[in-house]
Amino acid sequence: MDPTFTFTQQQTTRVLVGSGIEDRLGHVVGDLRPADVVVVHDAALDERAARIAAATGAAATIPIDGGSDAKQLALVGELAEALHRAGATRQTAVVAGGGGAVTDTVGFAASIYLRGVPLVLCPTTTLAMCDAALGGKNGVDHCGLKNRLGTIRQPDAIVIDTDWLDSLPDEMFCEGLVEVVKKAAVLDAHRFAELEQLAPRLRGRDPAATTRAIEMAIDMKMRVVLDDEREAGLRRSLNAGHTIGHAVESLADGALRHGHAVAMGLVAECRAADVAADVTERVAALLAQLGVATEIPPPLRDAEALWDLARHDKKAERGAVWMYVPRQPGEGELAELTPATLAKALQ
Repeated sequence: MDPTFTFTQQQTTRVLVGSGIEDRLGHVVGDLRPADVVVVHDAALDERAARIAAATGAAATIPIDGGSDAKQLALVGELAEALHRAGATRQTAVVAGGGGAVTDTVGFAASIYLRGVPLVLCPTTTLAMCDAALGGKNGVDHCGLKNRLGTIRQPDAIVIDTDWLDSLPDEMFCEGLVEVVKKAAVLDAHRFAELEQLAPRLRGRDPAATTRAIEMAIDMKMRVVLDDEREAGLRRSLNAGHTIGHAVESLADGALRHGHAVAMGLVAECRAADVAADVTERVAALLAQLGVATEIPPPLRDAEALWDLARHDKKAERGAVWMYVPRQPGEGELAELTPATLAKALQ
């Protein structure tokens, strides 16, 4: 016998965006008809977690580290133990509140605890709202490499209350906008141009402009994920800026935030791939308008160390290291990174 079996898995993710959306969270979780609810949250967000727990009738709240240390396999084990102590079953809905490190780590734990429990993400940073909480990628860092261990499993709902951004420091606010620029640069010329128009208002944290940028990010990313959930083709476009960016972030060892590393990576990848100077300058100018640096700091311009990190990145295939770059705004393509082109990008 040589049978072949084809499996399909359907998953629906509900996404809510806007000011005051927190008030609808109880209904969103209730619609999943869970036996009980556990809220896992950034330990720095105790007050917000208490409101979420009250709104959802949570049986327990579990605080975790919301920084880069959250993305560690050891924390996933600790979280599984905490869920077990809380009596979590397959019918327990896990609600995750925090930034990208929290949504990544809790999403990973929820996808493997009892082989998967219902999950609702409440991203509280622009980075998580515009990228990390979207698309079902969950993971932790390992062996000094970004997102080395993980799963792809879509959450049941993503609740984005833009009011949660009010207390976010400027540096964290602007880094999430990098992910919107990245998407538009390789996927949508009209939205790239719109971001150029919105840039002054985004820099000033205008609520309407911020909501618009988040909505653009959601639409662009989720359309790609619907077409290519497992990253067999088009979803590679979402890695723009991340090949060099992840290497820079890893080399910085916590001294550089993810979004800022991606901004540096996006510009460096354009240079490495010989993208037209006017296109590279346009991308760099938009990022600068949003308040993020685009030049890799001299202490991190170690071509040998960056290449070693890049060639071990999960995007490497059969010895080749790939980038996704904008040949024109809205028109992206794969390009190979080599030691020589990386060195050129660092000059």
